[in-house]
Amino acid sequence: MSRSIAPFQYTFHPQTYGRLRADTRLSDIVERFDRVRRDSPNRLLIHLPGAGVSLTVQDIWNTSLFQRARLEALGLGEEHLVVSAAGNRPAAVSLWLACRSLGIALMPVDAGTPTAEMRTLARRFGATIAILPSSTPGLEALGTATPFEPSLVAVRLAGAVPAPQIYRGAAVLKVTSGSSGVRKATFTREAQLVEDTAHITTAMNIGPQDCQVAAIPISHAYGLGNLVMPLLLQGTSVVLRDAFIPQQLHADATTYHARVFPGVPYMFAYFANNPDAIAWPRGLEALISAGAPLDPIMANTFARTFGVKIHSFYGTSESGGISFDDSPDVDASGTVGRPLPGVTITLRPQEGAPIDGGRVHVAGAAVASGYAGQSASDETFTDGGFLTGDIGRFDARQRLILTGRISSFINVAGKKLQPEEVEEVLRSMRGIDDVRVLGIADAVRGQQVVACVVTQRDGITAAEIRQFCAARLAAHKIPRMVVWLERIPLTERGKTDRAKLETLVREHLDWTAESGVL
Repeated sequence: MSRSIAPFQYTFHPQTYGRLRADTRLSDIVERFDRVRRDSPNRLLIHLPGAGVSLTVQDIWNTSLFQRARLEALGLGEEHLVVSAAGNRPAAVSLWLACRSLGIALMPVDAGTPTAEMRTLARRFGATIAILPSSTPGLEALGTATPFEPSLVAVRLAGAVPAPQIYRGAAVLKVTSGSSGVRKATFTREAQLVEDTAHITTAMNIGPQDCQVAAIPISHAYGLGNLVMPLLLQGTSVVLRDAFIPQQLHADATTYHARVFPGVPYMFAYFANNPDAIAWPRGLEALISAGAPLDPIMANTFARTFGVKIHSFYGTSESGGISFDDSPDVDASGTVGRPLPGVTITLRPQEGAPIDGGRVHVAGAAVASGYAGQSASDETFTDGGFLTGDIGRFDARQRLILTGRISSFINVAGKKLQPEEVEEVLRSMRGIDDVRVLGIADAVRGQQVVACVVTQRDGITAAEIRQFCAARLAAHKIPRMVVWLERIPLTERGKTDRAKLETLVREHLDWTAESGVL
């Protein structure tokens, strides 16, 4: 069922501007963007090649004033949390200014997040309003929608009750799967966001004069720290796309003189595997890769082909940026570099870690205050920092090399998920008796999600399973392959035999490759 949202026109009200100026003392982010605006109001900050337009600093400021007025009309203030699925739209950037000026905490989520998942997050963390594209399916099930932007609506979530004890004082709640598979959200203050941006821009030499290609989701911690915050805090411009389309990179970078490209490994792998697809854009020389380990062989191939090095960046939602490989050398070590300025890395003893390594602990002013709604005694936020789920060691040059994880994340094209979340959904499907989900290497996307299913019901198909998941999970969490089993292999202790399970999946992959059956 489609919804028709009446268009509206923005009208500038000087009294709204005055209130916002008065409130900037509460927000360093708003104050610093206002400083950029006063210095260069007509400077182009957001380029939209798809629409053929560019937005000035003043344009973004004016939109934030309008958004603030809309939020106030909805009765929102410091006691409220807003969930945003605005995606890679300029409105998602100006929304940060509007929310910060009112002291509203913001929870960015992926564009296209299913309404069922949105509802679960809202109820868990006490969000009252969701900002969504007006074309989002199932809006009626979430609550009452009113116009917010030409392509966005504000949905008052049915039955939502604010929970300020969870988010009061936070600037952002970054959603993360967590080590247990339960959705968590970081309690991140504005000062921690600002500090993280200072660490990142200093280490990566990203200045106000630079232009960045914004092809990663700006709703993710990576996009927030590397794209949104540098834009707001120092006026670093971006070329904004709602998705990564390799064929557009050359024109985007060339037209707007972009120098910096924060990406994820599968983006760079596309160019390494298709060297004749485009000529590498001249001047696009600061290439950053995060979100998943960078394959050294691919990185070397890329450097030989295009004459530009990809620099590995390591960070987490909980800690912000951790380390960066700023070396010009291209080697096969797989290093993620040295600690960012202001960051301290120590390796803690961990079972299964290399003799010369351990579990990565990060300390610094950018580390979040903890998980929203959880005890301050959470064992991962300890000793003034955050204990990650990563295992690592330092090489002879004191560069960090990651060697494994203590958890079972699956990484699909730079987006992480926990198998337990998908398993929980599949166990609720009629006809499925047991299920295990794991990640299998995929040449294009890093990993793919595989569901190993036990069912006594005849006729259930992989297509039905995917359809069931599509209504309840984000697209990257939907199993691309289903393997039918008579039973889940277990160890002598009754635990899932992961090694055996992976063997069965590989045998299935080999069989499908030989037979051509999907």
